[in-house]
Amino acid sequence: MQTSQIQKYALICGLLAAFALPAGAQQLSSSAIVPAGKAADAAPTAVAMNVAAQPEQNFETTPVTDLPNAPIIAKPIGTIGVERLPSRRIWLALSAAQHGAAVFDAYTTRQAVANGAVEQNPLLRPFASSPAIYGATQVAPLILDYAARRMQLSHHSLIRRMWWLPQSTGAAVSIFAGVHNMGIANR
Repeated sequence: MQTSQIQKYALICGLLAAFALPAGAQQLSSSAIVPAGKAADAAPTAVAMNVAAQPEQNFETTPVTDLPNAPIIAKPIGTIGVERLPSRRIWLALSAAQHGAAVFDAYTTRQAVANGAVEQNPLLRPFASSPAIYGATQVAPLILDYAARRMQLSHHSLIRRMWWLPQSTGAAVSIFAGVHNMGIANR
């Protein structure tokens, strides 16, 4: 066979193998069973081939680069199921908890500052006595939300399993700071 014929034959065989049913899934009907004596009469003519008329081809030495670019039908190895509904819901719930904890921290900070306390965070100190502290305390949760989302979509399995850590830590720190501020405001 010539190279172009081999390519066509390989493409047809690949397509047939891709769309063929598994051996156990094929159903036999009574019309498909042929007696042994009449098997030659029932054979399709497209299957009959004169092998002696074709030159011998050594398939072990045929370069792979001569084969056509057939579409890959198999599922690629290494893909990850990135987006699942439960993890998205948990991410949203942690985001809401973290932003709510930041509002709680801002509210108790304003109460503590009104009672004579001083904000210890130098980045939030200019906003401590004004309503702008509510917006200023939302910056860190936004950054941690973004970091958690990037971790959730990571290709590394360890990072993907630890995506909840930034949001949980941010919420815990804000709640701790708010409880601390309540203790200072009540003195």
